[in-house]
Amino acid sequence: MKKDLLAKQIKEKKILILFAGGGVNIVFGLLLYFVIVLINSNLPNAAIGTIKFMGTILEGVKELFTGSVGIEQFTGPVGISEIVSQTTNIFNYIYIISVVSISLGVTNLLPFPPLDGGKIMLLIIETIIRKPIKENVNNAIQMTGFILIMGLALLVTFNDVMRIF
Repeated sequence: MKKDLLAKQIKEKKILILFAGGGVNIVFGLLLYFVIVLINSNLPNAAIGTIKFMGTILEGVKELFTGSVGIEQFTGPVGISEIVSQTTNIFNYIYIISVVSISLGVTNLLPFPPLDGGKIMLLIIETIIRKPIKENVNNAIQMTGFILIMGLALLVTFNDVMRIF
């Protein structure tokens, strides 16, 4: 019984650590956005603006899962570099940093292997079935996810380059 409790506590700690990675990116991005609005406005407007901004981000995630957003609308490092090169002032630059930070955090928490969200999902499955997933199965899941993410990265990069030229 003690061994089961210890294993559960270890899994809970792993889940929290994995969640913290993406969570920190999201919080950092929201704080940056809040500071930008606060510098240009007042505290109530900064708070309301940040809440609305967070709602916009959540709406974007919802659109991602409902299929309202197509692959051609994704932007990768090449596209982000192009956007950054067009910034005209420090506020636009910091705004882009906040959006990228939040996007990375949200993406990292998606329940897709090998992202942290996928690892969290596998730990939850292990908790539900009360035994660890076999190492070869876990490796196959992680590798499949990695290959799919690399394919997506190549496609997004190709689309970014085609948009620029």
